[in-house]
Amino acid sequence: MIIGVGGSSIKISNSVVALAAISTLLLLTFSVPSRLVHRASQISLHLSAVSCGEVAPKATSNSLAPSVVDTSFAYPVARSNRRLIDQNGNIFLLKTMSSWAMTQRCSNATITSALEGLKSLGFNAVTVAPFGVHLNKSFGDRYQNGAGQRFFTGAPYASAFGPAWSSMDWVVQEATRLRMTVVLSLFLSFGDTGTVSDLISAGSSNAYDFGKTLALRYAQYPNVIWHVEGDFEWSARDPIGRQVDAIFHGITDEEGSSRRLQIAEQQKGLTGYQQFVLSQDGEGGYQWFKPSTNTLYHYGSNSVELFDAVYGEAGAGNDGVIDIEPPYVNSPHYNGNKDQQYRERNYSIFLRGGIGINFGHEKWWPFGAAGIYDGGARWHEILDEAPQLQAKYAWSLIDKYVVDPSWNRDDGNFVKLGIGEGDTKAASGYSKLAAVAYFPTGRPVTVDTTVIAGAINVKLSWYDPTTGKYHLISESEAPMATRSVEFPEAHPDGSADWILIAERA
Repeated sequence: MIIGVGGSSIKISNSVVALAAISTLLLLTFSVPSRLVHRASQISLHLSAVSCGEVAPKATSNSLAPSVVDTSFAYPVARSNRRLIDQNGNIFLLKTMSSWAMTQRCSNATITSALEGLKSLGFNAVTVAPFGVHLNKSFGDRYQNGAGQRFFTGAPYASAFGPAWSSMDWVVQEATRLRMTVVLSLFLSFGDTGTVSDLISAGSSNAYDFGKTLALRYAQYPNVIWHVEGDFEWSARDPIGRQVDAIFHGITDEEGSSRRLQIAEQQKGLTGYQQFVLSQDGEGGYQWFKPSTNTLYHYGSNSVELFDAVYGEAGAGNDGVIDIEPPYVNSPHYNGNKDQQYRERNYSIFLRGGIGINFGHEKWWPFGAAGIYDGGARWHEILDEAPQLQAKYAWSLIDKYVVDPSWNRDDGNFVKLGIGEGDTKAASGYSKLAAVAYFPTGRPVTVDTTVIAGAINVKLSWYDPTTGKYHLISESEAPMATRSVEFPEAHPDGSADWILIAERA
C-alpha cells in the first residue's frame, strides 16, 4: 500500500498494519470487490485547492476522523405509517439542503464550513453527489475533485475508487460529527449533464461491483441515505434502468438485512411512484432499486394542492412523500413575492403530512460554478439571507409540532373558515397536543380548537414566518368549535402570511 504524506510517500506491504499504524493520519478506507482491486490508490491528506471560488467564513483546518464513529444521534432508518422513523422509532422529518457539487468543487476546510453553516440553519441532512455534476464547463471534470484527484483510477464505474473519494469521505465524516444525515446521490441527470452514458458503458457486472464497494465503504455510517438524481424519464427495462438496478443489487448484497433507505428524483411533472415504484418487481421490473418514498417534483406555486395530489395518489397510499425538488431560491419559477412562496412551500409540505424536503439555492449547489439560473461567486453569503433564515424558522416550528406521532392532515376539522384555494390555500394539520395552520395571505379565520382532544384549556398564538417570533392571542381559554381570530397586519415587504397555533395551555 502506498500512503502519501505531504510531499513524500511510504510503501507498506501489509495494508491492514498500515491502516492501524497511521489511523490518526488517514481517512478510514475499506477493501473492494476483486474486480475493482487491480490497482491501489494514493490518498492525499491535504486538499489545498479551493475550487469553490471562495473560502466560506469560519473555515477551519482539516482534522482527521475519529477512530470510533459516534452515531448516537437520530437518523432515519425505516418508514412507518407513511412517515420516516429513526433508530429509536421516533418520527424523523428530513430537512436536506441540495449541495450537489460539494465534493467536486470544495476543499475539506470549505466543506466543513459549509456543513456547519447548514447545521446552524436547522438542516439535518445534506444532499451530495460524489461525482458527475457537469451542467456546463464551469463545473470542470465531472470525475475530479477540487484538488485534481480522480474518483476512479480508470473508466468510470468500471475501475477502482480513486483518491478523490476522500472528499466524499470528508462530507460523510463531518456530517456525522455535526449529527446530520448524508443523502448520497448518484448524479445521472438529463442529457450529458450527468453520468448516464458512462454508467451504461460500464456494464452490469461493474455496476454491481460499484454498488457493493460503495456500500462497503460507508458501512459504519448508518446515517446515509442512497439517492438517485434522475431528472429525466426512463423505465426499468431501459439500459439505464438495468444499470441502476445492478448498482442497488450490489448495495443490497453488501448491506444484507441492514438496508438503508432509498429515494430518487424523477422527471419533473411525474411522481416517484409513477416513474419508479410502479416498475418494481414483476417481469422486467426493478428487483433491487426500491425507493422508500413517493416524491413530488413540480414548480407550481399552489403548494398545498400539488402536495395533496401526490399524497393522495391512487396506489401510493403506503408511501410517505418528499418534496424532492421545490423551486430553488434565485430560480425564475415563482412569481410575486418569492420569499413568501418559499415559505409557503416549506410549511405546506410538512403541515400536510410530508416527510421531507430537498431545499435548494441556485448560488449554493454549484459552489462557485456558473450554475443554471444563477450560481457563481459569493455562494457562502446565502447563509445570512432571508429565504434561508426563514427556512430555519420553519424547521423550528415543524420540529416542535409536526414530529408528534399523532399528527394528522387537517381536512376541515380545524380550519372552518379561511382555507382558500390555489396559491392562497392554507396548509393545516393537528395532533393530540396542537393544531397549526399556515395562511399564505390575510383573510377572515375561524377554527375549531376542540380538535385538540381532551384539552381543558388551549393557548392561541400567531407565528411570524419572517422573524420566527410568537405573538400571543390568548394565554388560556376553553376550547371552542367556532373560534374567530383576527388576522395580523402584513409584513414590511407587503406579504401577509402568518401561522396560527392552537395548543394545550
